[in-house]
Amino acid sequence: MLLEEPDGQPSLPPPPPPPAAPAPLQNGHEPSSLTPNSSQANRPREEGQNEHSNNEKARMEVQDSDERAGSSLEFPSGLVPEDSDLEEGTGSYPSEPMLCSEAADGETPHSLEMLYLSAECTSATDALIVLVHLLMMETGYVPQGIEAKAVSMPEKWRGNGVYKLQYTHPLCGEGSAGLTCVPLGDLIAINATLKINEEIKSVKRIQLLPSSFVCFQDPEKVAGVYKDLQKLSRLFKDQLVYSLLAAARQALNLPDVFGLVVLPLELKLRIFRLLDVRSLISLSAVCRDLYTASNDQLLWRFMYLRDFRGNVKAHLFLITLSC
Repeated sequence: MLLEEPDGQPSLPPPPPPPAAPAPLQNGHEPSSLTPNSSQANRPREEGQNEHSNNEKARMEVQDSDERAGSSLEFPSGLVPEDSDLEEGTGSYPSEPMLCSEAADGETPHSLEMLYLSAECTSATDALIVLVHLLMMETGYVPQGIEAKAVSMPEKWRGNGVYKLQYTHPLCGEGSAGLTCVPLGDLIAINATLKINEEIKSVKRIQLLPSSFVCFQDPEKVAGVYKDLQKLSRLFKDQLVYSLLAAARQALNLPDVFGLVVLPLELKLRIFRLLDVRSLISLSAVCRDLYTASNDQLLWRFMYLRDFRGNVKAHLFLITLSC
């Protein structure tokens, strides 16, 4: 509602006052804090931006320090050999033989190397006896007369041209085994004996040719001293060690712990199916257990269908054998 003034002009509301201009500095002093200016109004925003930038800067510094710390964990080039056999990206170490049966030519198990160095071998025969001793320990035999069993030879193992080794076995607690090794020219004869209840009996004897498994031209290099470790391991264990253990358990009236006899019947039948008729009949005559296992109707039916079906002469031969 507008009211006319006496002069006839309408009265209008006064215009809004202009924004207050920043007060000029007076006498070189800042204006009063009661009248904030634009610089003071923008200061919190600038401080917030500065704080944000400082946080980003600190974060970048932490990241750089982490990267520097990570790089410091890497091995210097001088500490890592250039010919390292580690597989890149896998982190696995190079495989090395732990048993003589795993060693190829030019490879030597660490246990054999330690034994050889401690024995101070002076001949190929000495080196072969050290290897024989390790093969005995690989099959579970514990040497007697020694404290550090894994790194040194037993006491008095070498003397007067004859080598003597004594062992016990966890599976034959009341008995002990002994090896007497006698050089015979180019050969060495190894006699295995058992001592049970103060009674000693001979079990097995084999002869080895040291030159077949030992090259003693450069005795300082252990890797070049031994050869054909896999062959000797198989030969020595099959012909002497396992027979010695079986004889010891038999003498102590203990059941067998390895071999064909202790296999489950299912595995025996699978093995029997790989034999021919004559071999199966010979195997059945070894012991009562193998005779019972081989007298299986399904096994003989399989043998007939495989070897004798359609062959009259072979059929008559089978009938003759069964009679």
